[in-house]
Amino acid sequence: MMGATVLIVDDDSALLEALPETLRLRMRGVTVETANSAAAALDRIATQDYDAIVTDIKMPGKDGLVLLTEIRERRPDTPVLMITGHDEHALAIQALRRGAFDFIQKPIDRDYFVRSLEEAILARGLSRRAKDRQLALERCASELERIVEDRVSSSF
Repeated sequence: MMGATVLIVDDDSALLEALPETLRLRMRGVTVETANSAAAALDRIATQDYDAIVTDIKMPGKDGLVLLTEIRERRPDTPVLMITGHDEHALAIQALRRGAFDFIQKPIDRDYFVRSLEEAILARGLSRRAKDRQLALERCASELERIVEDRVSSSF
């Protein structure tokens, strides 16, 4: 998890203090940034590529589901964990159907939260490596095609 950067989005200032502290204590080397609204989160996402984003579903203004949709459009490979309150199972199911990585129920089980976030960061890292390898293979294929074309054209 060394070097991972996580964004936590919530309108609850107490949660914005508690969750980063939990991550600093349990996940060495993780940088945690916070935003107190979906709008602030979108500003950060525009300039920063996060390894994972954690957001509350219920927030004033744009809620977490709208934020999730916009994250999927702007940063489709970034895993998003949704925080839900009691009796918000329908919202959690909606979030998962829209591409959320996981949902974390309040009150937050810190062990589950950390484990889920670690899995999300690991999945993001694997996805990045797979894309890097795909790009490298495409570059190699293009180079081989160029070499073959050069040899064919020089033999005529």
